[in-house]
Amino acid sequence: MKKKLTIALSVLALTMSIGVYPASAHVSVQPKGYTLQAGQSSRIWMSLGHGCHYKEVAYPTSVFKVEVPAAAGKPTPEFHQGFKATVVASTTVDANKVPDYYTVTWTAKAKSWAIDDGTFYDFGLKVKWNKTAQKIDLKTTQICFSTQANGTKLPLYLNWHITDGTTKAAEPTIEWGPAPSITTTL
Repeated sequence: MKKKLTIALSVLALTMSIGVYPASAHVSVQPKGYTLQAGQSSRIWMSLGHGCHYKEVAYPTSVFKVEVPAAAGKPTPEFHQGFKATVVASTTVDANKVPDYYTVTWTAKAKSWAIDDGTFYDFGLKVKWNKTAQKIDLKTTQICFSTQANGTKLPLYLNWHITDGTTKAAEPTIEWGPAPSITTTL
């Protein structure tokens, strides 16, 4: 009897604690045990948690983009079945001609590969942190497509770009949110 009561109270405590955590960015960055030490090579995963919503309908994510600042080096994207990955250097460069950032884009090869709304998914990157310990913002964009009555595709954007703690009002086909970030250490 005492054992059953202990189990019941443990389950109740666990259940009650699940709802206590506040909501956070809908795209997060996770090192999954890899180093955050400045000057070292590492791996990180960008985790998205849902698709786009437009006129009360949910749509899957077909394109996922991440702006990787020069502080993380030139990234190598993880391979994902059904997605094409590209890495494009920014046209802006520093005094040493190093791009300010690289845009990594994963694009679903077919609608059947798009990531359903309500499903979380991780996209991995191999990076090399520069030698300065710092907070690194990784601006991300999810793109979904709504098929209109005339057959055209309307792109829907979830821009996780805000880095200064402010908010920005949603537009009809664009939502804004906080950029995920990671902090390297010495």
